[in-house]
Amino acid sequence: MTALLDLHDSNLRLWHADACLESPGYAWFDGNHFRFGLPAMRTQRRTPRAVNTRYWSQLSTQPLSPPLGQARHGADLVHAQLQELHRLANHPKSVLVTAPGSMNRESLSLLLGIAEHLPFDIAGLVHRSALIGAASGLNHGLHIELQLHQTLISPFKMEGDCVAVAASQVIPGEGMLALQDRLANAIAASFVAQTRFDPLRSADAEQALYDALPLALTTLQQQTETQIAISGYSARITRDDLRSVGVAYGQMLEPLLPDDTPVLLENPLDLLPGLTLSAPHQNTTGAVIAKVVADCKTQLLQDAEQLTLNRTVPVFNAPAATTKSTEPTAAAASGAAAIPTHILLGTRALRINETTTLDNGAVLHRTGAGVSLASSASVQLMVNTESAVVGQVLQVGDHLSDAADLNALLIVVED
Repeated sequence: MTALLDLHDSNLRLWHADACLESPGYAWFDGNHFRFGLPAMRTQRRTPRAVNTRYWSQLSTQPLSPPLGQARHGADLVHAQLQELHRLANHPKSVLVTAPGSMNRESLSLLLGIAEHLPFDIAGLVHRSALIGAASGLNHGLHIELQLHQTLISPFKMEGDCVAVAASQVIPGEGMLALQDRLANAIAASFVAQTRFDPLRSADAEQALYDALPLALTTLQQQTETQIAISGYSARITRDDLRSVGVAYGQMLEPLLPDDTPVLLENPLDLLPGLTLSAPHQNTTGAVIAKVVADCKTQLLQDAEQLTLNRTVPVFNAPAATTKSTEPTAAAASGAAAIPTHILLGTRALRINETTTLDNGAVLHRTGAGVSLASSASVQLMVNTESAVVGQVLQVGDHLSDAADLNALLIVVED
């Protein structure tokens, strides 16, 4: 069975035999051995000079600076992490690889050279934004990819029955690590204001703060506040405390996003408080890559002697992708009436706020551009007569139901 490897340095994923392994692009030399992924990420603030996070974004054979263990260059670290993932995935014999648009010809050639010294064959090489675009149902759009050290904007469009992706735009310095630093500083300010304790003054406390970020963002997607406890101190953190981080990131993106081009926000951007865009947008996850590959794997496999980055992906089981227009409809042209304002639950109309959680755990996300499904909570959630897809945009008149007793309708309540 051919495995699937997603080279997204914020979180590498390898799917094989119905299992998914995740390993963020962090390498840590503990004094004796290299350790990758979560163990490295969870010691970065304690031992910053013993952790490298740039070996994927700067894949080369240039000497590491600063040096890291016995690794000569980033290619050594890439080789070691892929070798570890292969072992943990129970030794797949062949792997289909997705790559971001930021990998140039030289880094892709080096990757193929590294693979020749690994115990598996590369069965194909495909642009990950083309896969994500193929899952979106959009005729054209922009995929925003948050890497560790940069943001990548990749345009895609339908060409016949395929989605093709064009050259990507790289925004250096605006990556996940920079966002984490801003979020950590905002949270630390709340700790100081509430407890006089500054978690950024101690390496252990700083690491605990960074470790708490993922859960805090997930909780704030569903609630207006959360509690974070560090070193015996506890602080109440609200969405408003972190909103400035999302606002600043959105202001950085806005000039690069045409108003008439839909945008796909890959997580964790969908969790960032305060991030709003004037362009229509929907949330997506890297997990959709596995679904698209499952639908069209045979079309993506390549001859081992002719491996090249495939920038087009067939669209299967998504008829809306060839008919859905990104032009405003008559309803949309009327303004706010095109965007659902409430969800009708029986005889009760519940206002859809920036984040609204239904009784079954499904989460709706509202921005100025529309309402999207941030979390379906259950594979049994249906939108009209089809299974719900996380990130899909909801329209007035859409019917939500599940296997229990949810019976809801998206409506507009006019003042």
